[in-house]
Amino acid sequence: MIFLGCDGGSTKTEWLLADETGRVLSHRTFAGCNYAFLGEEGFRDLMASSVQALLDDGKITADQVTSAMLSLTVYGEVPGTEESFPRILGDILPGCPIQIANDSVAGWGGSLAGRPGINIVAGTGSVAYGEDQAGNACRVGGWSLFFADEGSCSWVARQLITEFVKQADGRHPRSAVYEELRREMGLTHDLYFSGYLQTEIRQNSALLAKLQLVALRAAQQGDPAAQDIYRRAAEELTETADAIRRQLDFPAGEPVPVSYSGGLFRAGETIMVPFRACMERAGYTLVQPKYSPVLGALILAARGHLSLAESDAMADRAAAQL
Repeated sequence: MIFLGCDGGSTKTEWLLADETGRVLSHRTFAGCNYAFLGEEGFRDLMASSVQALLDDGKITADQVTSAMLSLTVYGEVPGTEESFPRILGDILPGCPIQIANDSVAGWGGSLAGRPGINIVAGTGSVAYGEDQAGNACRVGGWSLFFADEGSCSWVARQLITEFVKQADGRHPRSAVYEELRREMGLTHDLYFSGYLQTEIRQNSALLAKLQLVALRAAQQGDPAAQDIYRRAAEELTETADAIRRQLDFPAGEPVPVSYSGGLFRAGETIMVPFRACMERAGYTLVQPKYSPVLGALILAARGHLSLAESDAMADRAAAQL
């Protein structure tokens, strides 16, 4: 058997092709596949070229794939994607059984190896997804990179921008937030940053999310304003888990496993210290992610074909090769 997993987000689209033993046949990463940004033609072109490269590497054809799981950003969020994605991907992968889900599902599948619990994704955007023992599912968050997605890299960047402009014009005292953003942007005049926001940031969500690294540098210098942004991010992410727990049927009196994935957590202890504290206060068991989202997609592609033990063995072997 051959399984195909795809974790497609706004920043990158990662593909994995492996057999039932976990032997990796191909592993490729391409640009982000956000349909809302690319449009139907751009989405189709990106997915078609990506799939062809993946299959060529694996020296197989689409009809040799036992099952594919494509976990894709904006699926089910943009009107018509429930109809257009299966049509487009069916044309690209003829003869291949395809499952399609939102990209939040792959994060859960990887972090918890397909077991009951909640996964919080905090990357370019943020979203939480969980399943209980009965297979009931719930998603919270993931509404908008520019207007919501609380606790994400984009959200941290937006809080940084707000703090910077208040420091720049005197509403707040200046700190490392002000100095680090000026240094990052090479600003000779603070108001030039306004032009950058209007001409660059509005057109490219990756540039917005990247500014999270500026907040991180300021926080690591002990800047209280920057550290407070990460504390509030942890609270926002915990709130998404709370909403899922209320809507699903987890055993009473037992802590719910919560795992996590996404670029924000690469901030290390700057985010993990407040995140752990929030999780403990809310009564969750924080679980280190077991596998990456693309391996989560592979696990879900194999669901129904392999036992849990076989699926774990497949994922373990594939992970060792990535």
